[in-house]
Amino acid sequence: MLKRTDPKAVTSEALLTMPVHERLVKLNWLGQLWTAPDGTPLLPVEFVGRQGRTVQLVDVREAEELTGPLGYVPGSVWLPLARIHEAASRWAPGTPVVLVSRNGGPRAAQAAQALECLGMEFVAVMDGGISAWRKFGFATMRDEAIFRQAEVPAPAPVEIETAPGPLSQAQIEAHIGDAQRVRWVKMAALMLHSKTSCVDGRDDHAVVGTPGGDAGEFLLALAAVERVTGQPVPLERIAALLEGYVETFGHFYIHSDTTAGNNLIAAMRADPALSDRLPPTSSGPKEWRAFLHSPPEALRPLVLEHMITPGNLGCGHLRLMLQHPERYLIRRPLVEAFLRALFSLRWNGMVELDLVILGGGHEEGAVVNVRLEQGVWAFTRVPLISPACGTAGVQIFVNHPQVADFMREQVARYFTTHPELLPLGEAEYGILRKDIRRLAEIQQAATLSVLAKGLPVFDVVFRNAREFTVKAAGVVG
Repeated sequence: MLKRTDPKAVTSEALLTMPVHERLVKLNWLGQLWTAPDGTPLLPVEFVGRQGRTVQLVDVREAEELTGPLGYVPGSVWLPLARIHEAASRWAPGTPVVLVSRNGGPRAAQAAQALECLGMEFVAVMDGGISAWRKFGFATMRDEAIFRQAEVPAPAPVEIETAPGPLSQAQIEAHIGDAQRVRWVKMAALMLHSKTSCVDGRDDHAVVGTPGGDAGEFLLALAAVERVTGQPVPLERIAALLEGYVETFGHFYIHSDTTAGNNLIAAMRADPALSDRLPPTSSGPKEWRAFLHSPPEALRPLVLEHMITPGNLGCGHLRLMLQHPERYLIRRPLVEAFLRALFSLRWNGMVELDLVILGGGHEEGAVVNVRLEQGVWAFTRVPLISPACGTAGVQIFVNHPQVADFMREQVARYFTTHPELLPLGEAEYGILRKDIRRLAEIQQAATLSVLAKGLPVFDVVFRNAREFTVKAAGVVG
């Protein structure tokens, strides 16, 4: 009898043999995976919606359903249940496969069981199916082109040929034109359910990007508040401000990377107060991830001091803020207090605070500013773009200036409607809004001048989901 595989049984030793990028994809997958009472492995819609080419989306519905009112996820492979076995004969056993049905019900569960029994190691059902995808705010297609796929699904999509170094306009056009690298979601849904990622090119997920992501935007607003009021924000109030901010805007993103993580572990092992109280030296990524997700309470103050050291912080934007606060017009104690508050709240169970670990080094070949011809409103669909661009690991810095500007309006409103925490009122909204915009330009320039110096800049302007233009917009100086 064929036996179902269990991805959660993957050992740390097996993970360590994988390339770093693949290891992080699998760790993130395992971190989001949960199992229904009937044994079906499930992944949430928001997580699936952000996956890039490393994950295969397989729609198991019948043909008439794909072109019906619900449509299908752009970039999906169509394999109705009767042909699901073809996936196992074509893709490697370790290929992550997400199965999509109408509601994530029996069809998708049956397909998952079949693939697991055929040896596929990372199989899951998108929880709620295409119905949940649309309710979340993601866009679908109804194009009959999905039926013109080969009977046996093609191998993992061929990457755009790139090599380390600056990217050309043609390469950016090919990247943006790939349905598997772009996801569309309503701005209102993005505000309620999702997060703003960093412009960092090492994130393979489809992202809405701004320097530092949500963490950068929160610090930007605090720095602007201090400039407008002429008073320092009391450091003891930052945790309350952050808690209210997260309750208001939902998920909150901050990232690190594997290099910073290794530096952090080495620094803690060299600390006599910590060295004999850490996971054993034989521990792998799963054990360390669990430790850092929730350190023993007695160790938290010590761990926290190591986590806010610049060399142990993987976000270049936040690290540069700590190292050169004068370039960002921000106080270093403000940045440190924010990081302490964030990690403390996360350890105390605030699940909305999402720490993403990125792998590898910076290999960005361009800065891409993503804009919409008609502007951004709550009802606008916004393109989430994958920064991964090519076989040689080439990436792009993805920046969404219009989306960030729209969000900053809401943040300025938030900070001017909490007089119990800050010496601001509605009368200061206009000047705060203006100063956030000015300061954002300064901080973005400070970061890109270090991380993206000499790279070409391209403006991508979308007319709709299928029509866009790419124009050269200079070089980062």
